[in-house]
Amino acid sequence: MRLQWITCTASLAFGFILASPAPAETIRMAVGQQGIWETSMTEMGVNAGLFKQEGIEVDILYTRGGAETVQALLSGNVDIAVANGILGAIGGYSKGAPLRITAASTTGTADVFWYARADSGIKTIQDLEGKKIGFSQLGSSTHLITQAMIDAYKVKATLVPSGAPSASYTMTMTRQIDAGWSGPPFRLQEIADGTLTMVVRGGDIPGLQEQTVRVHLTTVDMINKKRDLLVRFHRALAKSIDHAYTSDKAIEDYARIAGVTPAVARQVREFIPQKGLQMREINNLAQSLQQAHQFKFTDKLLRPEDITGMMDILMP
Repeated sequence: MRLQWITCTASLAFGFILASPAPAETIRMAVGQQGIWETSMTEMGVNAGLFKQEGIEVDILYTRGGAETVQALLSGNVDIAVANGILGAIGGYSKGAPLRITAASTTGTADVFWYARADSGIKTIQDLEGKKIGFSQLGSSTHLITQAMIDAYKVKATLVPSGAPSASYTMTMTRQIDAGWSGPPFRLQEIADGTLTMVVRGGDIPGLQEQTVRVHLTTVDMINKKRDLLVRFHRALAKSIDHAYTSDKAIEDYARIAGVTPAVARQVREFIPQKGLQMREINNLAQSLQQAHQFKFTDKLLRPEDITGMMDILMP
């Protein structure tokens, strides 16, 4: 299992007590897929001093997403799991996991796409009939989106967990799968160069554009012990999102985080609308519950009232 820790220091002195600043509180977070626009919000906010304003030091554990992120949370290694697929969260809760949804992370699917080798002859989703399509991890948002994609277009295909965008690219190029998944900025250059063909964008898949597909998660124990810290974290994260969409400094930071040029970083920001990162509303929950049952994340069809105990929105 590949996990990567990054420590981002964001300390705030609330005043001097005996000439010493008050210590910052540390929050440990797990987030899938380093370098994706959405998952870089915390790093950009730390660099802008927004978590420092809340008296928070952030430790970031990068995972490959999905069940790996949730496992880091349930094992107690982190306080919060950021940007996790909602179906995996619902599935875990339905089986008794002490999970709580604290905020929305992504609504809509504009930030992902699927591609194929240019020499494969695959140009549209219909060309993936009988083929192998990659997604990140079981229970991830890409798992949900891929399932919904082949269901909407009536394509029979084999879904294959292919890990992070880099691993999915390797599997595509070595023909282990026929279509890999990615999110900006990864693989945009290869598509522009003609090495890869864009097959379908997440934003083209019907029925998903108003649905919350990724959420932030914590546990009952963490809420009982660290509720105030989690509320301050969410407040700083919301400010970080505003900063990311309004600041040239954020573009420079993201270019460094993702290893791309500022021009590409700006293209990524234009690719993904800010409204898709709203945190307050879990939209189209009934549809998510139906998908959770359809795609076998839950044993029975749940109603929104069946999971009210899972909702504890911590936006101040």
